[in-house]
Amino acid sequence: MTFRSVPEALTEVPDVRILWETPRGTLRLVPRCPPEVFSRLELDKGIGNFAHYSSIIQKMEVFRRVASQKDGRVALAVVGERLIAAYLACWYPSPEDRWSRLGELMYEMGAIEVSRNFRNMGIAAKMFLMTMEDDFFEDKIAYMNGFSWHWDLDGSGLTMAQYRAMIVNMLSKAGFEEMYTNEPNIALRQENVFMARFGSRVSGRDKARFRDLRFNIVRR
Repeated sequence: MTFRSVPEALTEVPDVRILWETPRGTLRLVPRCPPEVFSRLELDKGIGNFAHYSSIIQKMEVFRRVASQKDGRVALAVVGERLIAAYLACWYPSPEDRWSRLGELMYEMGAIEVSRNFRNMGIAAKMFLMTMEDDFFEDKIAYMNGFSWHWDLDGSGLTMAQYRAMIVNMLSKAGFEEMYTNEPNIALRQENVFMARFGSRVSGRDKARFRDLRFNIVRR
């Protein structure tokens, strides 16, 4: 995937890469947005509260907190100078999370959303591919919890099975694999999906520890 560099005068956000032109303006990808920038940005109206769906992140302060955490990152698709059309937020698992037992080996792809006004353009897939190009991930087991109660079925027009297949296909292109686990939230519904990607420098021992932890077995 190749990008053209963007003159600094075009945007307030550093390290921006042009992706394409849209009827609503130039769409740029920001691989990692620093916390101080979010006060100058705003969410597109296609991200928010709807009849049967609510965005996981709806306040700029949440983005700032994520980006301020150790190794926390927020990738953005920005239209014009200020409008967030899509985001991908990532972080280490919380202490009460099963996966935190392996420490900083584990890294959660926590939330991704594309505004209803900018869907069907391949934005989410390109954001995942761009993010996973960072060498940081070669020492990590990156994972994603696909909880079906977060899916915007109304806005997408997809069935639950189709939405699940879309997620699996998108993450597979970025090197993720669907994996089985008895983690209670994943096991709660058969539509839920758990996917993970092993970095190239993750050892065989750590892969085995992760395999055991998927079924709540802790190996030292």
